[in-house]
Amino acid sequence: MSVQIGEVLKDRYQIKAILGEGGMGTVYLARDLLTDRLRAIKELYPDPLADEARLQAARQQFRREAEALSQLRHRNIPRVSDYFDIDENEYLVMDYIEGESLADILSHQKRPTERLVCAWLEQILDALDYCHRHQVLHRDIKPANIILTPEGQVMLVDFSLVKVYDPRNPRTATIVHGLGTPEYTPLEQYDTGTGHTDTRSDVYALGATLYHLLTGHAPQPVSQRILNPDTQPPLQELNPRISPWMTLFVQKAMAIHPQDRFESVREMRKELDQRLFKLKRESRAARVRRSAEPDVSEPAENSTPQAHHPPEIRHYVQEYTPRVAPIVTRILVPVTVIVVLAVFVTVLLATTSSTVSALVIGPMILGGLIHHKIRQHRHRGPPRY
Repeated sequence: MSVQIGEVLKDRYQIKAILGEGGMGTVYLARDLLTDRLRAIKELYPDPLADEARLQAARQQFRREAEALSQLRHRNIPRVSDYFDIDENEYLVMDYIEGESLADILSHQKRPTERLVCAWLEQILDALDYCHRHQVLHRDIKPANIILTPEGQVMLVDFSLVKVYDPRNPRTATIVHGLGTPEYTPLEQYDTGTGHTDTRSDVYALGATLYHLLTGHAPQPVSQRILNPDTQPPLQELNPRISPWMTLFVQKAMAIHPQDRFESVREMRKELDQRLFKLKRESRAARVRRSAEPDVSEPAENSTPQAHHPPEIRHYVQEYTPRVAPIVTRILVPVTVIVVLAVFVTVLLATTSSTVSALVIGPMILGGLIHHKIRQHRHRGPPRY
């Protein structure tokens, strides 16, 4: 079946545009006519080389895996809200995630810093650990399947190669819709006959994704790494700013043999948490050392004297200053008024001329006011030490 733009699937999902195409399927942008919300619909093609028995097994496997995906609820995983088949094609309906894939960011030559990659890695590990605890493997982790939202959140998308596995028997065979992208696919994932994949397969793909994000170059496919082990450049050769810790972290995740990798994404998260805790502790210690160093810089021209006192003295100055002015005002003003009145009465009794009285009393009053202002201004300043 070839889906056309504007076509309505299942009398509910109106196709608006094509978001992406691959060898095993196409992703469409659609509008849910029932809820009036945008959805992403993944169309999966049948294997053209499979016989009827294998196609039937694949359809049953799709329904089991789609049901498992519909039960997942995590902030870094889009919710699968519906699944169905039309003719021979199968469809997964998921939340539409607005944003830019990490592959698109890399294509713009925007290589992220190690610190930013660690922030993304925390979220991805949380999502993968949640999936693995619910017996779901992603099996196609790569920069193109990680979306960065405008809010800075990363979303793990495109579960078209998902495998529901039994943790008590991780070698359980499964019918899959593809093998993944060679640069990010571990060796065991190519063995479709026995289904060797387990949680360490996602560990490898995540390590390969980190390699690409930190260096700006996709890693060598595992087949080339086996035939020519020296063809893949070391991380620090491509990006000297990468820390030795991150170099070893990625190398362990990308080990060719599963037993040499991290046992689980939870172990990866534990290593990352220890690293981040150490960095925070070192940063905190550096801030303490800087604050303990004496400040030998010149004071600003418009800075106040209080700003250069030690904290304990500055506290005393702040407590002292507002109390001086009211005390001086309560004492000085009444005394000034009494003195002026006394002089006024004395002059008035000594002379009968109002002009003479004004010439004597006026300067006295003016002088008293000036004296009061000077005293008040003097007491507003901080005490001298």
